Amino acid sequence: MNNLLEEMTCIRQHRGENMASNIASKYLELRKENIKQSMGGLESIGHRQQYVDCVEGVMYYDDSKAENINATWFTFENIVNPVIWIVGGTSHTNYSELINTVKKKVRAIISLGSEQENIEMTFHGSVKEIFAASNIEEAVYMASVIAQENDMVLFSPASKDAEMSFEERGECFVEEVQKISGKA
Repeated sequence: MNNLLEEMTCIRQHRGENMASNIASKYLELRKENIKQSMGGLESIGHRQQYVDCVEGVMYYDDSKAENINATWFTFENIVNPVIWIVGGTSHTNYSELINTVKKKVRAIISLGSEQENIEMTFHGSVKEIFAASNIEEAVYMASVIAQENDMVLFSPASKDAEMSFEERGECFVEEVQKISGKA
């Protein structure tokens, strides 16, 4: 509920009162008992399309569990804001299936891991800016510098990493976002 309120505040500030009001009213129309029954027994899936924070009108999402093309594609299908995409790992991924989606939704790419050259070659000409970062800390900082109001910074690697699990990478991403938001 707390994340929902933060998202609605961000939406209200940067997309208009009406949209935030509509979301709130629809959400509050649900009865608490119905929510309890439908959610009973479900565990939260961390690091999958997880809202982290809104900093200066930029929303940050952790999707580190998306370690393949299909999972990342599915995430992009639900996005309407321009994206600063943090992507990459070490698993020699064929990213070409994402070219059309990236052309439509991604404003800039920040690549990580040994996939940097592959990412650059695949998406050259599909987005205006492609940057390489040496680690997640640097990637989040770069994203915070280039992101504009209403952008979404999305950490959705679409690739596994031989050195870190998706949980470790996601926790690293969240920690870095908290640092730039002053909540760390």
